[in-house]
Amino acid sequence: MKKKLLFEISIIRPLIIFLLVVYHTLCVFTGGWTVPQGVPANDVYWWLGHLISGFRIETIAFVGGYVFCYQCVELGRRQGLPAFVWKKFKRLIVPCFVFGTVYYLLFRYNPDRFSWRVAFWRVANGVEHLWFLPMLFWCFILCWGIDRLLHWLREKHEAWYRPVGWVLLVVLAGLSLLRVTGLKMGLSRVPYFLFYFYMGYWLRALWGNRKVVGYNGWMLVLLWGLYALLLLLHLQATHLRLPGSPVECPHWLRGLLPVTLRLLTLGHTAGGIVALYATVMLWLSRHRTAEAQPGGWLRECSRLCYGVYVLHMFFMQPIYYLSGFPQWCCDSVVGVWLMPWGVLAVTLALSVAGTWLLLRTRVGRFLIG
Repeated sequence: MKKKLLFEISIIRPLIIFLLVVYHTLCVFTGGWTVPQGVPANDVYWWLGHLISGFRIETIAFVGGYVFCYQCVELGRRQGLPAFVWKKFKRLIVPCFVFGTVYYLLFRYNPDRFSWRVAFWRVANGVEHLWFLPMLFWCFILCWGIDRLLHWLREKHEAWYRPVGWVLLVVLAGLSLLRVTGLKMGLSRVPYFLFYFYMGYWLRALWGNRKVVGYNGWMLVLLWGLYALLLLLHLQATHLRLPGSPVECPHWLRGLLPVTLRLLTLGHTAGGIVALYATVMLWLSRHRTAEAQPGGWLRECSRLCYGVYVLHMFFMQPIYYLSGFPQWCCDSVVGVWLMPWGVLAVTLALSVAGTWLLLRTRVGRFLIG
């Protein structure tokens, strides 16, 4: 029997990884990274970076939950807890330690202030961008328990299945508003990201493989417009004056409580994820034939995504901070505008090539296959 593919994930996964790499490229303009010497501020890139950051990393968690539900509910691939923990440990924690150790030795190691304890926890917590891997590990483990609960309800007490599923979504949305600090190996971020992971799980559980009906392009405009509005309110509430804008933040926005700002974050992030998912599903619904579905090249991009995510910072940060490329580009007006796209192109090319080469080895397939 021909293996059924999640065509929507074949589109969303490479798209969101691409946007993540674009966002990191623009971090030197958004305030997320130190500005390399000789690189001027750019309001357009500040806005573009924040528009992307409004939902991109949470969408990766959403995809994880969506695929997990597909595997458990539709394919019936449920494992016992010890086997499942070991599977995700090899998939997420081992690469976190291997690539984190390499990254730490290349970019963070200082022999004058070295401490084994500090070094271990820097790597275990996910050095630099690798923090997402241990956090995602815990999301999988917790959602394993949620899946078992919902599966039991569906088999034994079906009337309670949907109400409990919706209650869990609301409860996890509330927990995502909390800010936990001090926990190791990504646990501090789990209350925030578990909601988006479960959101993907619950959406797939409810929607299944049904076709998109009942909405059109205008609904997508409304969804993306809502995302932009909530994100704009959040940015305005957290900045006295937005770049390129002559208007100061209104007094009624300045006094918002932290929990209100977190509600805005929840709104624009969930809204962005739903808008992206609806856009892809609507496109697929209008291209129903097998020939019109995502081709092999796009599925290959999806296969390379994990490696590109892991490797891209190994190339991007040296380009920005150890090479003269940004300064060389910024010697001209045109170069100032082209510089981040040059960094992006080189980073993607090296990341894709590095991933492809790694996947040709047994060790590479174990780590990122």
